[in-house]
Amino acid sequence: MTTSAATWFYRQPEKIKFLLEERVRTSFWDARFGSFWVDAVSTDNPIRMEGTFNGAPLQMEWEPEKWLRLSTHPAQPGLANGISNTILRRRATLTYENPQGHTVWEWRLADADKRWQEIQGKPAYRNLQRLDQAK
Repeated sequence: MTTSAATWFYRQPEKIKFLLEERVRTSFWDARFGSFWVDAVSTDNPIRMEGTFNGAPLQMEWEPEKWLRLSTHPAQPGLANGISNTILRRRATLTYENPQGHTVWEWRLADADKRWQEIQGKPAYRNLQRLDQAK
């Protein structure tokens, strides 16, 4: 199955759990993230998947054509960079540490300023960085 983020992020994917899982997994495996594994928790928007990368837990959540959020513990900057450079082909919008101590990266196609305002200044979110405006 030839697949890319165009089949599950840049447009609304089918809601068939198996097909969605295979599309996402294959996108990551084609990008040489062989230890990446996810299972769909919800195929309704926001779509939610949980799994592992290099044996560590991860969560992905997204609304197609709007945003994607990756949460890992411990931090997996190599995976986040791979998503930016190979999977989505766009720079992450922001990163932070959530109240559970997980490192989170978000990619936003719109409303980046609104999201930044939502979490900025809240003590529960630590180490906030706006990445799409970095020089």
